[in-house]
Amino acid sequence: MKLRNLLLAAPLLLGAASAFAATTTPVMNIRLDHGSVWQAVGKQNTTEGFIQIHNDGPTPDVLSAWSCPDADNTVLVGKDGKPMTQLVIPAKQTITLAPGGIYLALSSLHYPVERGSILPCDFTFNIAGDVGGFLNEVKRPKQ
Repeated sequence: MKLRNLLLAAPLLLGAASAFAATTTPVMNIRLDHGSVWQAVGKQNTTEGFIQIHNDGPTPDVLSAWSCPDADNTVLVGKDGKPMTQLVIPAKQTITLAPGGIYLALSSLHYPVERGSILPCDFTFNIAGDVGGFLNEVKRPKQ
C-alpha cells in the first residue's frame, strides 16, 4: 500500500519540482555599495551622488534608468559633464561613480541633505532589473 501511494504521488512531486524551478528568481549579478551624497544646506538645492556598481556576472549589463525620489531630477553625468543615457557595466568589473568622473546630479531636492541624511535611489539594469541603493551624506569638500 505504501509503495502504491508513493508511485501515485511521484508524478505530482516531480511536476511540482519543475514548476518551482521555473518560478525561482534568477541570480542577480549586480551589487551596489552604499554610496555617498554631498551635503546641501540652506538655499542649496542641488548636490552630487556617488556609488560603486559591481557586476559579478559573466556578461555585461547596462544601467538604463536611475532615480532618487528625494530629488525632482536625477541625471547621470559623464566625465565630460554631459548627461548620459546609459552606462555599460562590463562583466566581472566595478564602475565607480565619483567626483571628477561619472556621477549623479540631483536637483530640486525636497529637503536639505544634512548630517545623517540617507537618500534612497533606484537603479534599473537591462538584465538585473531594478536594484535599490542608498547615498549617505558626507561633507562637501572645500574648494
